[in-house]
This record gives sequence, C-alpha cells and structure tokens, in this order.
Amino acid sequence: MTNIMVPRVTLLDAHVLDDHISKIFIGQTLKVFKYLPSWILNNYELEINAILQFLMTYYSVTKSKATFGQQMLGIRFKPDQLTDTKLVLFQLFTVGAEYIQSKVESSSNNFVNNISNLQLIVDVLKVSSFLNFLLFLKQGKYPTLTQRFLSLSQESTRKRNIGFTYMTRELLWHGFSELLLFTLPLINYQSLKHKISRVMHFAPCKEDFKERQPLMFPVSVCSICQERPVLPHHLKCSHVFCYYCISSKRMVDEKFECPECHHFEPNVTPVILLNKVNINS
Repeated sequence: MTNIMVPRVTLLDAHVLDDHISKIFIGQTLKVFKYLPSWILNNYELEINAILQFLMTYYSVTKSKATFGQQMLGIRFKPDQLTDTKLVLFQLFTVGAEYIQSKVESSSNNFVNNISNLQLIVDVLKVSSFLNFLLFLKQGKYPTLTQRFLSLSQESTRKRNIGFTYMTRELLWHGFSELLLFTLPLINYQSLKHKISRVMHFAPCKEDFKERQPLMFPVSVCSICQERPVLPHHLKCSHVFCYYCISSKRMVDEKFECPECHHFEPNVTPVILLNKVNINS
C-alpha cells in the first residue's frame, strides 16, 4: 500500500486527542482513589499519573504502533522505524520527562528538587519544544520533540477527506466567533438600551417643561427600583430616585433621562425634605 502524506492538521488533531484522552482517563481513575486513605493521593498523585500514562502508552503504541488519538484519525507510526529500542526510549521521553517536569514544578519538597540545574534543563526542553513546533509548521513532520529525536514519522492508514465547503464554513464560523468574543464585552448594553428607549419615546417639549421640587409622600417610590427612596434625589422633575440608582445609571450613560417623563438634566439634585409640607398650597 502506498503511504499517504499525513496533513499537519491531522497530526495536531491526534496530539490534542491524546491529551484529552489522557486527562479523561486519569481523571476518572483518580476518582476511584477518593475511597482510599487520603494520604495515598496526597503523597503519590504524580506517581499514579505516571503509571497510568505508562499503561496508556503501552497498550496503544506498543501494541498497535499508534496512540489512541492516532488510531481515531487513522494514522500510525511507520512500523519499520518503531523498533524495540525506540519503544523504550519513547516511553522514557514521554512518561518519564513529564513526570520529572511535574516534580520540578511541584511546590512540595521532593528528591527531584534537590538535583541541581534540573530546572534549567526543563526550561531548555520547553524552549526546544517550541522551536520544534515552529519546524513542524514549516516541514509538516514530527509534531513533538520526542518524535523528532527518535525520527518517528507517521503515515495514514486511510484518507481523511475534508470538503472545501466544510473547511470554508468552519473558518468563517471560527472568525465570527472570535469577533463576537472580542467585541461583545466592549458593548455598553445599558447605554444602548437607553438610546433605544429615547428613540421610541418622544422627548417632552422643553418650552412646556417647568422645573419643580418633587414632594416626598409615604407612598413615594424610586422611579428606577420601585422601592422606598434611599437618599432621594431628582432631575428637577416631579420624580424621585435613590441616589445609588440614579448614580449607577449616570455612570453607565451620561445622558440618562428620567424613565417616567424622559426629562434630561445633567445635574442630580438632592430632594429637600421638609418637616411639614402644605400640599394644598
């Protein structure tokens, strides 16, 4: 059978699938350990993760010459390149390196932290992995540093057909979703709501409007929250607002109007409370 060139997107998808499968498997297995004494998981969680990762690699790469993510996408390592020695090194570089990195980054004191210059080695490996990823984008081979070091190429066992219409739709939707994620938090919804409300209602005639001091009655409520006004203020109209209600609205929209009469007044004035008010006068 003629080997089919594996696209970059397929190699990346397989790598992402391997990470997700590993996290799901380890997460589900660790739930079982909650029924055991807590000291087991607290002291040996990294070791348990390493053992589970080793089992996954053994029953995938060693048995089928492909990781679980590769098997789902129909690719595998070339059998003539994956020798017994490379299988051992593959386990050592993937499981062992990840275990040591987790130990180095762990806040607890352990034997790995006592090894000098180990943090520097981990940092160098991270930089090397990033440079390898740049080479992968250019060459389309060896998505991980371990595969490049062991010269493990991949081949397709079946052709992955991706239609042009499907790819176009996915790219357009991806771009549209990014646009929404970046623009939606920047929209002032309260200000937009107030502007729509001003358009829907006719503004009162300024010639007929007369400034007045609102009166406070036992049944008076805030025109915004419909509760008893706290620190009552007004906009030189007959309606009363809580200070916090009208202040919060003005912080959102500087041109906020009275929701009852739609009168606009730039200054918010406190209501003067009188002990006795002659209502009939």
